[in-house]
Amino acid sequence: MYRVGLPLFPLNLVLFPDAPLPLHIFEERYRDMVRECLETDRSFGVILINQDTTNQDTARIHSIGTIAHIVDTRPYPDGRYDIMCLGRERFQVESHQNDRSYHTASVTILNETGARSGRLGPADTSATSGAIATKTIVELRSLLATLISATTTDEIRTEQLGRIAQAIPSEPIALSYFAARILPTANVADRQELLEIPDASTRLLKVQEHLKRERLVANQLEEISKKSVARGDGVGHVFN
Repeated sequence: MYRVGLPLFPLNLVLFPDAPLPLHIFEERYRDMVRECLETDRSFGVILINQDTTNQDTARIHSIGTIAHIVDTRPYPDGRYDIMCLGRERFQVESHQNDRSYHTASVTILNETGARSGRLGPADTSATSGAIATKTIVELRSLLATLISATTTDEIRTEQLGRIAQAIPSEPIALSYFAARILPTANVADRQELLEIPDASTRLLKVQEHLKRERLVANQLEEISKKSVARGDGVGHVFN
């Protein structure tokens, strides 16, 4: 599907489909954007800006982002907004437009390949996709269990990790995005690479590569935690 005039919000983050995104809107042009979105379909595009600059006017932005749908708003008397958004479809920028105070673009909505969509990508067959998803779930749960063991003196963090473990989806596409956004040490470049992968199974295979590295870090943290507890030191947050 092709869409003209999608508002764009370049940010130093990667939004994945199904992910929540709270934002505080204070800049005048993005206040305008939110007002216009609320008057239409409540949607805008979130897209990663170049990490070499935070200047949204001159920054090179990536070509693939995610539609954000506004699900809740809190307006302030001075025109600011707190908004809660939910990630929806991925999109690819085809051309930029300069008819607003904020960024807009003509975009193509990207069809997801995989079991949920009925469209299969290079790494996708029903059996293969399911097997890759099952392996990812096992590895993800193992990682979270190790992190929980490493944060036993931090009850809040332990509860957070437990809730994440309980929320792991089984459907391959949803799982691929869920896992991509909770990788503890992945940076925005890693997450953008995962977002741009066109099918769930290939994305999950890439997630598994990250999980191997995450497991090494988690094992080290678990050892540090055990030694700290033995000394009576305790440990704080190991991941933010």
